[in-house]
Amino acid sequence: MPIIDDADVQVFLPVDTLKIEEIPDDKEDCKQDAERIVRGTLAGVIDSAELSSWVDPDSTPEIIRAAAGRLCAALIYRLRFGGQGFEDPEYAQVKYNEAMAILNGIIAGTIAVDGVLEASIDNTWFQPNDATGDPKFTMAGRY
Repeated sequence: MPIIDDADVQVFLPVDTLKIEEIPDDKEDCKQDAERIVRGTLAGVIDSAELSSWVDPDSTPEIIRAAAGRLCAALIYRLRFGGQGFEDPEYAQVKYNEAMAILNGIIAGTIAVDGVLEASIDNTWFQPNDATGDPKFTMAGRY
């Protein structure tokens, strides 16, 4: 099951032009593609256990659904209005850029993902450290 539903996509599509319920089976492919992009982009930033817990729209954080919804809307719009030329429709490119800006903000740490704990590295991660007292050995010491 994808991490987004039809409502997450429809909110980013022009209602007068595209209605998600009128789109045939390729919308599921677009949802899967958007999910792959999101998971692949965030794989090095968010813990894999957390990523794997996003199994449906209810378990997926809102900001992730917003990014994936924009990506899916961009893909659908591009498929519908791309035509035969080499130029992508501007609306699709804008939605893609918005989604990637959200994902890049998450990577940079400027956008927080609700429910995801940020790892903060402090002196407890490494032993011995400056807080553990005098060094047990030095580079000048003999082994």
